[in-house]
Amino acid sequence: MTKSLRESQIKEKMDRYPKVVLRVQFPDRYVLQGFFRPLETVDALRHFVRSHLEDPQLSFYLFITPPKTILDDPSATLFQADLFPGALVYFGSDVKTDFYMKRELLESPVSAVQANESIASCMLQSSAPSSSSGGFREPLPPPEPTVEASGSTQNEEDPLTQTQAAKPARSDPGKVPKWLKLPGQDRK
Repeated sequence: MTKSLRESQIKEKMDRYPKVVLRVQFPDRYVLQGFFRPLETVDALRHFVRSHLEDPQLSFYLFITPPKTILDDPSATLFQADLFPGALVYFGSDVKTDFYMKRELLESPVSAVQANESIASCMLQSSAPSSSSGGFREPLPPPEPTVEASGSTQNEEDPLTQTQAAKPARSDPGKVPKWLKLPGQDRK
């Protein structure tokens, strides 16, 4: 593949996905979600995470898996760090605490379904054709956190039912294709 073809494919991907959705999973199973631009740096992600920590002085590192790759180059863009168009980033620290994130964020977590809906609405807004000319885009607002509770509680639904609910329902469950032969059916 030539360099110009590779660059054009990268530009096309960045035009298609102007926002990067990153979820940072903490050891206590809470997830912090934020929206970024593809050309923002890993340092911007670290700053975002640090601004939502209970102890901003806590030493930590961010990594992705598999294989475990520590995001240690602060000048790398999110695109270069393989976090494009979305990724699950893990939070690691040698210091164990009861709460990693600010308590006011933990008091109002959202469900995984609500977090996915915010991503879908954000992506739909970004894919809508803009009326401005010359390729000008409004800058994204600073990433807003969404805290997702990953631990299972009694109020949460089974993940399989959430997946099933997202699929369109069949109009007639008794109708089967002509070619399908099930056991116990008499053949005509």
